[in-house]
Amino acid sequence: MMVGSSYFCFLVLQKINNMKKIIFLLMLCAFGFNMTATAQKAINSVHFYDVKDAAMEKTYIASLKEINSIMAEMGFPKNYYSYFKLAASDTTKTYRNCTIGHWTSEEDYKTIHDHPKFKAWANKNKDTNAVFIAGQLYRRFYAAD
Repeated sequence: MMVGSSYFCFLVLQKINNMKKIIFLLMLCAFGFNMTATAQKAINSVHFYDVKDAAMEKTYIASLKEINSIMAEMGFPKNYYSYFKLAASDTTKTYRNCTIGHWTSEEDYKTIHDHPKFKAWANKNKDTNAVFIAGQLYRRFYAAD
């Protein structure tokens, strides 16, 4: 009798393990689908420009940190700007600096840029940031797949 009940317990445990695997795979698929859907809606704005000196760069970086905080306060913590620059050893003469705007969707991009807090930040920093905007190369990129 022990052998039969042991075998029954083994079968039950095997079924439970199979169900756990199926549930895990279904959750993984759902998560992957959500990530794909989110990635397909996401856009990036890319700004190439030149910063003339270290003081200007420091001011600009502080400005980006400020707007990133403002966007989080507005309820958009997954939307933000990142700043990049070429290595000092790179001999490229123009477009040595880059800001990438990370946006969860076109709708969020528009909502953020139309928001009074964003407009106030842009107005406050217009003289400082105009140096970068005037000669920039700007593009919006969308997911290709």
